[in-house]
Formats: sequence, structure tokens, C-alpha cells
Amino acid sequence: MASGEGVDNGGDENPTVVVESREWVLSAYAAAGIPTAYHLKLCTRKISFDLHSILDDHVAVELLWDSVDPYLRGRMSDQEEGLYFSQFALDEVIVTIGMGRVIQSRSSKFSKGDLVISNFFPFSEFYSAYLSTLG
Repeated sequence: MASGEGVDNGGDENPTVVVESREWVLSAYAAAGIPTAYHLKLCTRKISFDLHSILDDHVAVELLWDSVDPYLRGRMSDQEEGLYFSQFALDEVIVTIGMGRVIQSRSSKFSKGDLVISNFFPFSEFYSAYLSTLG
């Protein structure tokens, strides 16, 4: 699991949150067969979620659940024909339906601790989401 740590910033009720987030990236298309470690890479990056780094009408979200559905396989194949959604872009985090918990908010719609869902949730332990992508 990712490590998140609150950093004391002088008594502010919304402290800086620094996390080490793991995320799955498509590094090569898998034209046939099951995607392997050659096609998918687990990357790690540090993200700071203080209120100054989150844009207006965005929230910082911690992943709780991502859907792993058969349709994802087609989006990794480099074959556009017959797909409802386009291919995943190479060297970008894979997205799917997911649910998470708000850990910081710059929104009047969501507060810290709220649960959110999205049809475009990245396979990433933490991310910043725009309100229009959340339900």
C-alpha cells in the first residue's frame, strides 16, 4: 500500500499530504495473448496534495477499488476496430471504473473522507480529479 504522511504546516486544518503512489502504465501493446510484465509497468511517484497544489474544483483521491473488466484487454491490443473506447495511450496510466476516498478537497461539493466514483479512475493509488469526472 502507498505511504501517506501528514506534514505539520503550522496548525493549518488542511495539512500537506505527501504520498508515494504506485500506478500501472501501459508500456507496450499486447496484440495477442495475455498482457505480461513486458506490456505493463508498475511505476512509483511522489505526489504532494497540499491545498496550494490542488486546482480549484479538484479533489485528491485515494483509490479503494478499481474494476478489472475483460474490455480492458481490447484497449491494450493496438486494434481500434470494434472498440467502444479508444486504445490506451502508451506510457500513460491505465484508466477504468473505480471508487476512492477524498483525502484533500478544493471543492464545495466534496469534503475530506467522502467516497467518490468515476468511469475514468486511473490504476493509481492516488490522483487529483476534476469534479465533472466524479459521482
